[in-house]
Amino acid sequence: MSSQFAIQSPAFFEQITQSIMSGNVNPLMLNHYSSDECDTYLTQGTRARFEGNIQALQANYEQAIVVSTAKHAHILMLYANCLTPFGRFSQAAQLMLQADDASPKINYLNDAIYFYGLAGRFHQVVELLRNWEERYPNDQHQFSQLAPKIMTFMDEKKVSDTDLAGLINSVFSLLNQHPLAISQNIIITLPEDEESQWLHYGIPVFDLSVENMVMLDFELADKLVDENFPTHLMGYFVPSFESYLK
Repeated sequence: MSSQFAIQSPAFFEQITQSIMSGNVNPLMLNHYSSDECDTYLTQGTRARFEGNIQALQANYEQAIVVSTAKHAHILMLYANCLTPFGRFSQAAQLMLQADDASPKINYLNDAIYFYGLAGRFHQVVELLRNWEERYPNDQHQFSQLAPKIMTFMDEKKVSDTDLAGLINSVFSLLNQHPLAISQNIIITLPEDEESQWLHYGIPVFDLSVENMVMLDFELADKLVDENFPTHLMGYFVPSFESYLK
């Protein structure tokens, strides 16, 4: 059976897409058997996503991309969305840009911009928003208003995309040490009072108890001190963990 024929099988592809996008495991999809090499890699990679095995996830999806002969852009999109529960937003954004290059008629640019925002790379977001405005002049992206303000704030505080992305990666590396599931609905705001302004980064964690929330706050504070992040960066970037009910 050729990859082109198998990958266009509506039942399998709809099942795997629905599982990834909803975050709900489909046992039929995870036990899917196919003689097609690409289907097998996709199944194994998606199973690894739900098992929390980032190494197996990446290895299998990279192979699926290599051997795929159809729906290449869609596979890149699936891979990107498998990475986001692990906080791998920069890589997810890069994959979405590759998907956009492969299939520009589908709006993959939207999620590329969104994932770069979640990664803290707001200079990159502002640059891509220029492409967005040229392509979709009548549609406003959810970061259209906020991203330029955050970029200006970062410039004032001398915080680079690399600085902020590194701190966000550290937050998610802590989360990945615990059996916790997060939502992509991360809350990014730029609040201020009479004396100061700061960037708030709220991470929704499914069914997070108050006790675990306090534990994570203490662990994160210790981790950021141990990793020697600049004081000015830690003073203006305020991550928080928030309980999120399914």
